[in-house]
Amino acid sequence: MPKIIRSKTSKLKYAIVANLISFYVRLCGFFTRYIRGGDKNAIEIDKRQRVIYAFWHNQQTFLLYPYRKQGKICVLVSMSKDGEYIARALPKFKMKAMRGSTTRGGYSALRGLMDISQAGYNPAITPDGPRGPIYKAHSGIIYLAQKTQLPIIPAGVASSHKFSVNSWDKFQIPLPFGKCAIIYGRPLWVGEDDSIEECRIKLTEYLNEATAEAVKAVS
Repeated sequence: MPKIIRSKTSKLKYAIVANLISFYVRLCGFFTRYIRGGDKNAIEIDKRQRVIYAFWHNQQTFLLYPYRKQGKICVLVSMSKDGEYIARALPKFKMKAMRGSTTRGGYSALRGLMDISQAGYNPAITPDGPRGPIYKAHSGIIYLAQKTQLPIIPAGVASSHKFSVNSWDKFQIPLPFGKCAIIYGRPLWVGEDDSIEECRIKLTEYLNEATAEAVKAVS
C-alpha cells in the first residue's frame, strides 16, 4: 500500500484534530442513550463469529463510542486528507484503520482486509464511500464477502440529536443528550457463484431498511 507522506506540521495538525474528535465523540456518547436491535439472526451471528460490518458513510461517527470496547474491528478509511483524521482517531477507540477506497488503493485495501480478517478482525466498510452516490452500495464489499466467506451485517444508524454538514453524503455529527439507534438488518452471505450485482442491490436494500427502522426508533 502506498505510504502517505505528511510534513511535521501536518502530522501535528492531524494529531490535534484526532484527539479533539476522540474527546467530542466520547463526550457525546456518554450523554447519549443507545438503542440496539434489528434482525435476530444478524444479532446471533455477530455474537458467535467474525463478520463484515456495513454502514452508510454519513453514519460512521455514531458507531465509534458504542463499539469502542468490542475490539478486533478494522475500518476501511479513504486515503483522502479527511480520511487521515478518521484513521488517526480510530486507535483511540481500539479500532484499526485500513487505508484505501474504491478510487484509490482499492486492490491493496481489499487484499489487506482479506489478510486482517484471517487474523481475527471484523472488517467494517462504508459501501457508498468515499464519493457516493449516497445510500447506494458499491461492489467492493461484495467481493470481500465472496472471497472471505464472511457474512455482511448491515447496520442502520440514526440519532435524534445531530447536525449535518454540506457534503455529498450530508455527513452527520452527533450532539449530546439524545437517542441513537443501531439496528442490524438482514445478514447477507455471498457465495462463490452468486451475482455480484444482485448482491450489491440486496445490500443497498438491507441497509436502507435498517436505517429506516433506526430513524423510526429515535423519532
